Amino acid sequence: MDPEEASSRWHRWAVCGKTSQIDQVLSYLGANLPQAWKRLDGNDLAPFESLVKKGSTWYAFTGNSPVGAVVSLERIKDAELRGGRVLFPAPPSPGPTANVSALWDEIIRLLNHGIIPAARAAGAALRLPSSADVFFAELPIAVRDRLQAFVDAARKTLPLNREEAERWHEFVVTAFRSRTVIDGNMFVHWLTENGWQQALAKELNQRLYYESLLLSRFTDEVLAV
Repeated sequence: MDPEEASSRWHRWAVCGKTSQIDQVLSYLGANLPQAWKRLDGNDLAPFESLVKKGSTWYAFTGNSPVGAVVSLERIKDAELRGGRVLFPAPPSPGPTANVSALWDEIIRLLNHGIIPAARAAGAALRLPSSADVFFAELPIAVRDRLQAFVDAARKTLPLNREEAERWHEFVVTAFRSRTVIDGNMFVHWLTENGWQQALAKELNQRLYYESLLLSRFTDEVLAV
């Protein structure tokens, strides 16, 4: 998994419940950790002592990776768990990008095959970001605000009326000025999750592409003068 997407997923999940349920989550997780993961305590936790917060639990991936990953679960007011710190203690070598990506895969495996089953076994409430949530959260704030303003005002049909077109153009121009690269598939997916029919979402995606291209060509011509 792409490290940025994995990081967003890790830092945006939450498990909520009674104190006893959160205790059960940690207990179940400790007894059913995915392969090559272990809980850190005592001397193993000493190198990270300055980072340890009250109530947090720490886990390390101890597989064949040349790096190794260490993560924490942060406990909020005894009623919530969230993904906390992520550390790669040793410098990755060779192939740092491949190694870090592989480690993020292992961290998401801990979430998918350790934390989520533990939460369900304890009957705790589980909040997980969808891929569309991650896409939206990764956009620059100004771009995100313009896109949300357009969708909130839109009738979810085409053609756009005057107000919708103005908000759409504000979004396109803001994305262009900030040099934001928008993944077309994820953009379509996000639009469909926010009330657009898929065919119309694809048409908007095409419009975004062509209008961004037009802005780029216009800018090049202005700079060339």
